Amino acid sequence: MISRLKRKVTVLTAVSLLSLLILIVAGMNIISFISLKNEADEMLSYISDSGGRFPEGDEAAPQDRERGEKPKDMPSRFSPETQFETRYFSVVLTDSGDTVRTDTGRIAAVDTGEAVEYAKKVLSGGKEKGFSGNYRYLVKVQSNNNYLLIFLDCTRKLESFKTFLYSSIIVSFAGFVAVTVIIIIISGKIISPIAESYEKQKRFITDASHELRTPLAIINANVDVIEDEVRDKESINDIRLQTERLKSLTEDLVVLSRMEEGASAVKKEPFNASDTAADTADGFKVLAERKGVAFTVLTEPDITLNGDKNAFGRLISILLDNAVKYTPAGGKIDFTFSLNGKSAVVTCRNTVGNGLSHENVSHIFDRFYRTDESRNSATGGHGIGLSIAKATVEAHSGRISAAVADDNTLIITATFPI
Repeated sequence: MISRLKRKVTVLTAVSLLSLLILIVAGMNIISFISLKNEADEMLSYISDSGGRFPEGDEAAPQDRERGEKPKDMPSRFSPETQFETRYFSVVLTDSGDTVRTDTGRIAAVDTGEAVEYAKKVLSGGKEKGFSGNYRYLVKVQSNNNYLLIFLDCTRKLESFKTFLYSSIIVSFAGFVAVTVIIIIISGKIISPIAESYEKQKRFITDASHELRTPLAIINANVDVIEDEVRDKESINDIRLQTERLKSLTEDLVVLSRMEEGASAVKKEPFNASDTAADTADGFKVLAERKGVAFTVLTEPDITLNGDKNAFGRLISILLDNAVKYTPAGGKIDFTFSLNGKSAVVTCRNTVGNGLSHENVSHIFDRFYRTDESRNSATGGHGIGLSIAKATVEAHSGRISAAVADDNTLIITATFPI
């Protein structure tokens, strides 16, 4: 149980950390890409408003640079050097796709033919703006119904974005691995108080159970001695009944304590679980018939499990004993054991007399939990059987669950890996 708790703490912490890192890395890179795109769109709009080139023309630009001034109406986010750093080209096409004008004077990587090919490809796509390779483009309809297409070279900014993206992923992953290793190392210390408390509780239950066995045995022996001398046989029978109940409870507590140790408490060896389930279930047919309960058993043959045969048989007994006790006359019990993919599934369905709420079912595997105090007292149970069932299934690396159907059918399902 402690090792399972340690794994859960480690996994939950690691998953939380990974989710947070993914959120941070994704958020930063999304913001970075949106900023890159918005800046490119702003520059494209600025160039398109000037007919496809910077307002004062390339010839006048050096004079602006000497004066340290920006071209007129350039957005404040751009510096005076922006116009000399910006690489772009533009193409004007007619409705029919004929080339009216090309301007590749501000870029060396693209010639006139390539510029026209880019423009025609973008125009056929029907989008107003977007990316074509490393170029951000803008399509603008002119007053003469021609199309002005401007392409801004974003190669350097996209490379910077990719570098930041890869770096942030690598750094985040390295940080995740480092923190996860630290969590694995210190998780033992984190749960050590819980582990210590659990060990003390388990040791107390085991020691107390062993200590109770001797006085209970002595009480039973003395009851046998004085039974012939006492006329009140009913009192003697009550004493014997209660001591037997205490004896049964102490034995169950020892079993539960052992099962909750997890897989280490289970003797693992292959066994024919189908035969064990069928033989155990057959023993409850007579009890069900005496109570007027319809009882059906369906077991798929030759299912082999790797685990403790006795513990598995006890699990089946607990489920069916619980079903027989709490199924009213005229009700029915359906028990099945079958394969489902790579799992072996035990299913026990039984009618319940007074109905069960979903709140009751959610606590059904808790120790000493009683959904109906009077009903449990009448049946003689002490509310620990299903807790043992759950611990047994989990010790075999399985899962167990309970559900209620139509408010009058309890369904308990145990799944084992095969």
